[in-house]
Amino acid sequence: MLQLNNVTKSYTTGDLTQQALDDVSIEFRDNEFVAILGPSGSGKTTLLNIVGGLDHYDSGSIIVDDVDTSTYSDHDWDTYRNNRIGFVFQSYNLITHQSVLANVELALTLSGVSRSDRRQRALAALRDVGLEEHAHKRPNQLSGGQMQRVAIARALVNDPEIVLADEPTGALDSVTSEQIMHLLTGIAQDRLVIMVTHNPDLADRYATRIVTLKDGTVSDDSNPIEEHTRSQITQSSENAKTSMGFLTALGLSFNNLMTKKGRTLMTSFAGSIGIIGIALILALANGVNSYIKNVEEDTLSVYPLQIFNQGLNMSSMLEASAEMSEKSDSADSVQSGHVGEMPMVTNMFKTVDSNDLTTLKRYLDSDPDNLDQYARSIEYRYNVRPQIFADDMESGPRQVNPDTTFASLGIGAGTTSNAFMNQAMNTDVFNELGDDLSLIEQQYDMVAGHWPTESNEALAVLTPSGKMSDFALYALGLRDPEELKTMVAQFVNQEDIDAPDDSIDVSYDDIMGVAFKVVNAADYYVYDETHKVWTDKRKDQDFVSGLVDKGKDLRVVGIVQPAESVTATALQPGIYYTSSLVRDLMDEAAGSDVVAAQLDQQSVNILTGRTFADEQNNPRNSGVDFKSLISVDQDALAEAFTFDESQLAIDPSALNLNLNMPGLTIDPSMLPTLSIEDMLGSVDMSSLMDGIDIERAMASVDWQNLGMDAASAIEPERLNSLVEQVMTGYFQYCMVHGLDASDVATNFAVFLDSEEGKALLAQNEDNLNGTQADLSGVADLAIGQISESIGQQMDEQMAAQGPALAEQMNAAMSAYMNDAMTAVSDQISAQVGSILENSIGTAISNQMSQLSQNMSAAMGIDEDALARAFNFTMDEKELSELIAQMMMTEPTSYDANLSKMGYADPASPSRIDIFPADFESKGEIITILDSYNEQQRADGHEEKVIHYSDLVGTLMSSVTTIINVVSYVLIAFVAISLIVSSIMIGVITYISVLERKKEIGILRAIGASKRDIRRVFNAETLIVGLVAGLLGIGISALLTIPANLIVGANFGIYNVAILPVGAAAILVAISMFLTFIAGLIPSSAASRKDPVEALRSE
Repeated sequence: MLQLNNVTKSYTTGDLTQQALDDVSIEFRDNEFVAILGPSGSGKTTLLNIVGGLDHYDSGSIIVDDVDTSTYSDHDWDTYRNNRIGFVFQSYNLITHQSVLANVELALTLSGVSRSDRRQRALAALRDVGLEEHAHKRPNQLSGGQMQRVAIARALVNDPEIVLADEPTGALDSVTSEQIMHLLTGIAQDRLVIMVTHNPDLADRYATRIVTLKDGTVSDDSNPIEEHTRSQITQSSENAKTSMGFLTALGLSFNNLMTKKGRTLMTSFAGSIGIIGIALILALANGVNSYIKNVEEDTLSVYPLQIFNQGLNMSSMLEASAEMSEKSDSADSVQSGHVGEMPMVTNMFKTVDSNDLTTLKRYLDSDPDNLDQYARSIEYRYNVRPQIFADDMESGPRQVNPDTTFASLGIGAGTTSNAFMNQAMNTDVFNELGDDLSLIEQQYDMVAGHWPTESNEALAVLTPSGKMSDFALYALGLRDPEELKTMVAQFVNQEDIDAPDDSIDVSYDDIMGVAFKVVNAADYYVYDETHKVWTDKRKDQDFVSGLVDKGKDLRVVGIVQPAESVTATALQPGIYYTSSLVRDLMDEAAGSDVVAAQLDQQSVNILTGRTFADEQNNPRNSGVDFKSLISVDQDALAEAFTFDESQLAIDPSALNLNLNMPGLTIDPSMLPTLSIEDMLGSVDMSSLMDGIDIERAMASVDWQNLGMDAASAIEPERLNSLVEQVMTGYFQYCMVHGLDASDVATNFAVFLDSEEGKALLAQNEDNLNGTQADLSGVADLAIGQISESIGQQMDEQMAAQGPALAEQMNAAMSAYMNDAMTAVSDQISAQVGSILENSIGTAISNQMSQLSQNMSAAMGIDEDALARAFNFTMDEKELSELIAQMMMTEPTSYDANLSKMGYADPASPSRIDIFPADFESKGEIITILDSYNEQQRADGHEEKVIHYSDLVGTLMSSVTTIINVVSYVLIAFVAISLIVSSIMIGVITYISVLERKKEIGILRAIGASKRDIRRVFNAETLIVGLVAGLLGIGISALLTIPANLIVGANFGIYNVAILPVGAAAILVAISMFLTFIAGLIPSSAASRKDPVEALRSE
């Protein structure tokens, strides 16, 4: 029973208020056909909408089955319309994008009827109205009468208690109208039918009750209810809940979108642009990261985890570099007027780490945390570089390892105890092969021979194209090594370099036919009994030749080439000796005398006899006793000095006295003969010679500088060149003439007397004269210093003994004068006694002055004799070696000496290589090493904390970080397009709301709630988002195909763009989420639409 009590309803538009219903009270029976008549604006449709729950009254009440609806919530009204009300509209109000069957099923869907029952009941309803065969057509494929019958079927399918028909025949012809009225009459047999119409004829013919409205009030009622018992109900009873399923909402939205395929597709494509951008970025990032990971996995055997005894911490260095880059150019880092310091070198050395590999080796050997199951191999490397020489000795010993080719440039040949520097700075063709060949066997194809297994076997590694560098060919002797020497010399001398243009082809047999000799580095050292030091003889070509002759054989037994399918290989092109050779050399060095001597004297440098501390503090003090290097022949030294008495002879004419005096005649012939020899015979000259101290003269020589000059004066290159050419000529002469080259004592002299020998000496005259000049220059220096000392002593003796000598000379002259005076006394005694005495005294004084001046000229030194008086105790070569060794100013250490001697302690490796079993195992190994460091720190042994080098991991992680950062930045930019597309989808969804306004009214009329309306439009945005996401992923996947083909064809890197399935799913979800967010406002607006107004819209 339906009852309206004093219901009023008004509409206000601006200042105008229109009273649609004014205190209307009316009751309806449960089954009757009520026709409501009245002029337009009388409130007929308003009354119908209020009874149907589409509109709400302002005051009064509506009682339904004794239930007061004044307490109904929106949800209760929705349930009421769905369960109790069936609407039939003048304009049919069918959802055009749904089939006839779907339109009829819609009300059942809101009621929660199962799919099968729903379809069965809908078909039955269509059968009742005669349209079962049209169930799958669209409404626009039906006539007006058929559409109205579909609307009636929809109204009846849920078996409502009340059917509300608003002008059901208004848009129909008379025949169809009659058909519709017959249907409504039949319906009214078991339920209430309320029809609004402007046709009084139809009302009179078919209605059982006619209610007339005028100006919002009931003006007439043909069959009112006279008495009715009203139940006093103050609250509504519980109604069955209705709700539109999400699938139904999806179906409605999907069908709606399918009616606008073009717009939907364009909208989805616009929304997919951002997805395409992000998907391509993610695909590229994922592909590159996957490639990096594959490279890391492929290079596990190439770049293992390495721990050096000392080396650069790559991670720290990269961090320090980044930090320095940030700070170096800061504006406030330097004060105005000052120059700031950029700590480049200090920062570099701050990244140098020293590791205690002895303790670490013991730890690793104990298999901590089942390390062996994660590591395929752990290899210990030692700083021992085999001394390898070419087997061909025709031109003397030629060392090929360590490489000495570029020694003149300061590159290569040095050997230090720092394993990292040796690895970074060497130019060697030879390298050590690891113990575990299984790590690398799969990377190479064996093209000749077999893998080396013995210590005297080596392996040749070619390039991927099957080539070998010319540098390696020079080392093997397959190209003339003199060509390389010449080019290096021309480079050093800054001359035009004459590089050969020809290339050679060598066979596998040529390479495997090359032989080498291995010398133990400890054998270079010979003990010097005289100076109690060990001398390094590696510069002595004859000595080295003897070592090479007795050295171990080494042969190439296999040649490998990288396999085509391999992207990374562990071995660089070159020659590889086995680690067993290194261990053999270590054992031999450990048993040598020189190593034993150094091990016994750990604080003393046995090569110089000085302590390492003294060498560090006084690097320029060689400690060499140069006096012991030279012996002095005293007799020869005495012969070197002469005294020329003739220099002291006096010219008698100088004694010709001017005795012309008036009246005096003197006959000089009457004077006795003046004999200088007889006069000097009475003079004692021995005291003058005794005053010459030869030892003092020798001590005045600067022997240390003289030794250094001697060492520098001798040019090893000139001497080596001379010896090399002479010995080569000698051996060739012996071979040609069938002489025994070993009988040097006999045949060498024969060779020098031969035409060939003389020609060779003539060709090297410059070298001979240069060498002689080098040595004579040293002698000249020594003689000059000794002569200067003796001259000083002579001057000192003359100053000390001059008066005594002068007195003796005066005595001798006095004796002579007595004889002269006696001879002529008879002639002059009476005449000129006093005058004569004064004249003679003056003459003698002048002669004594001349004698003093001539005394130094009388002394003579024979330089050749003086040179013969000094003899070196060593030959030139020995002297050069000793001086070069003793005068070393570069810092040395105990470890450096042992390293040069080829010694290494097996318990103290210089490098540890850990080869992980796979990429995941690498992480486990790093965890084990980190645990070791934590334990050392916990025990207070900070010095034992190790720093491992994961070169590829460090570099690749940096690259990965860069790629990720770039990806994030690009994604951030592309995300802007997602936001724009989301806004666009929101706008398009709002347009859809406007387009589907009537559909909103229809759904509300059949019982859909506001939430259901929101769900419909949210479903639409989700569908658009899904299509946009799938479209974006699909287009991205298609674009990666040509991208991968292009990159693969040009760079040989395949699958560089791979979109992960998980990322694709997430992108689709993001697309749906963004469109869902974008549709919230339009869907909310749709849910708030007034159903009545929505139904009126077109």
